[in-house]
Amino acid sequence: MNGLRAPVLVVWLTALWVLLWGDVTVPNLAAGVVIALVVVVIAWPTGTRFTASTSFHPVAALRYLVYFAGRLVVSNLVVAREIVTPRSSLNRAIVAVPMHTASAGINTLVANCVTLTPGTITVDVHVPDPGTAGMPTLYVHALHFVDAESARRDVYRLERYAVAAFGDRSLRAVLAEVVHAEAVDAGAVDAEAVDDGGRTST
Repeated sequence: MNGLRAPVLVVWLTALWVLLWGDVTVPNLAAGVVIALVVVVIAWPTGTRFTASTSFHPVAALRYLVYFAGRLVVSNLVVAREIVTPRSSLNRAIVAVPMHTASAGINTLVANCVTLTPGTITVDVHVPDPGTAGMPTLYVHALHFVDAESARRDVYRLERYAVAAFGDRSLRAVLAEVVHAEAVDAGAVDAEAVDDGGRTST
């Protein structure tokens, strides 16, 4: 699987590029491939990469892409409404979102998708010092803040889809246990909890 990670990342970045432009053309695809190759070549040696705790699941990755595309559409509509509405409904806030996995690849993917979504941006990522307990924390700036729990819920849903698409069996199992425990504490089972096979289950 190690030899497939760079090509898979190029395909994923190209798909994001085409999705953001909203136009599937040969020049657009070519530009996406070139930019994806440049990003992979530049970023790959930095340590922010998919590690042994990650793998690739095509069906779950497609589900992640579809979900992210839906978020883009909804967020763009909200921002467009804000532009044409005389009265501003902006309610800005920065929310700390403790992640459930230490995987640099998964957290980078989630942080970038949050930033690519209109109305939200990842302003900082706190990574605990080596040898200390705790998981990375994303600090997300939201233009239409309602409450911290709903803001975190949106990021966690992205995290679950990302783990289902790119996490190995052990990583998906750990996240499934966390999601199930949180659902029990809340008094209801989360309908989108990830099972140990990488699928979302009801």
